[in-house]
This record gives sequence, structure tokens and C-alpha cells, in this order.
Amino acid sequence: MTTSIQKERQDKIVNHLKVENFMKTTDLVELLNYSEATIKRDLIELENQGLIRRTRGGAVIIDRRKIDIPYLMKVDKFNDDKEKERMAKLAKELIQNDMNLFIDSSSTALHLVHQLNKFEGLQVITNGVITASLLSEYTSAKVNILGGSIVPKRFTVNGSKAYHDALTYNVDLAFVSCRGFDFSVGATETTEGEALIKQSFRKGAKEVVLMVTHDKLNQKYLHQSLNCSDIDYMIVDKPLSKIELEDLQKHKISVLY
Repeated sequence: MTTSIQKERQDKIVNHLKVENFMKTTDLVELLNYSEATIKRDLIELENQGLIRRTRGGAVIIDRRKIDIPYLMKVDKFNDDKEKERMAKLAKELIQNDMNLFIDSSSTALHLVHQLNKFEGLQVITNGVITASLLSEYTSAKVNILGGSIVPKRFTVNGSKAYHDALTYNVDLAFVSCRGFDFSVGATETTEGEALIKQSFRKGAKEVVLMVTHDKLNQKYLHQSLNCSDIDYMIVDKPLSKIELEDLQKHKISVLY
């Protein structure tokens, strides 16, 4: 039976592998300050759970796209993510003073914070706990955070209360990300709660801006959040192929890169 200490240690191993993809056993020993024998036993258990695959001298994550990286680990790398920063600058061109905005809790949309301090009279509604805090500290925007349940370790609010709360607002633009985007299906999420939030944002927004990094393209997950027809603008970090652009044009989606 796995103890709470073992569980915590194994969670740390998985979380670091999600970020690094591969780590040597010796590096994990140094990082976690446990013996090599202990770390090797943890790796065997994690492999049996289907989370990692042991390799010669270390381990690799099975599929980082299907396993969520803890939010604070993404935030730790916030200032190093130049591609998302560039995407936020493109998003800024769609914003004007005195607008009402939805901004979701994604780390991608979080990069908008530094751009919004250039505007006056904004009102922002978000389901992101950290997003709300940073907006309040670094911008002059009036900030509302949706009511509901905070997802453990995710710093995001979702669920039925948050969904119905979001439906009481009407905004000019909604800035959202997604777990996966398929050019025929649209945007999808791994959890129903997150998908519902995006759907509620769509209902209350004049226009929806989807911010998508290249690693999420051509990926499809269980819960539909937005159909292609729900999206007005798509901001990407890499150029799209001619076929992909044509697919988006069929749905009248304007692409910014």
C-alpha cells in the first residue's frame, strides 16, 4: 500500500517528467533527496500505473498531452515563454478601452495581463484565481472572478455555479485556450467543467478569440468546448499549413500569427 509520503514523492517525479519529458535516475535522486533504491522502486510503481516508462538510466513520461502539468509549474516558466508572450501582443490588437472581457484560467491567456495595463476602463471576468490576482495588481481593470468550486491544484473555478454565474455577463471579447483543437471538430477539453466554462463564455461574448499553441493542434479530447463555428479569431504560435488555413476559412475564422 502506498503511503502519503510515497504518493507525494511519486507525484513530484511525474510532475517533473511532465516538464522535462526525460530525467536520469541520478538527477531524481539529487532533486528529491532520496536513495537511488527508493527512486527506482517509485519508478517501477509509476510504470505499473502506466504513467511513465523506465529507460536505461532514467524514465520518460508516457504522454504529456494527456496528463495535466500543475498550474504553478507553468507559472514558474511564465517569463520564459516568449511564444505565448508574442501571442498576447497579437491579442492586444483586438482590445480597445472600455471593453468588457472574458479571460479563462489558462496559462496562455494569463500572458494577457501585461498587455492589459495599457488600457483604461476595462472590466474583466475570469475563472482563474491567479489571473484575477495578477489583473488586480498590475492593471487598472475592474476584475470579477466567477463563483464556484476551485479545482484542486489548478487555481481555476468551474462547475455548475461558475457556469451559471458566467451566463449573467455580456462581454465584447472572450479570450480562451483549450486542451486540444481539431480542424473539423473544434476545441476540446479533458474535463467537463472546463468545457462548460468555455461554452458559457461563448454564449455571453460578441466574439471569441481562441489562443492555441502548436502542440495542441490536431488533438481531440473527450469534452467539446467550442465548435469551429463558435470561434471568431484564432491566435497561433506557429504558421499553419495552407490546408489548415483553408479549413479555418470555411468557418470564417480569422487567423493571427
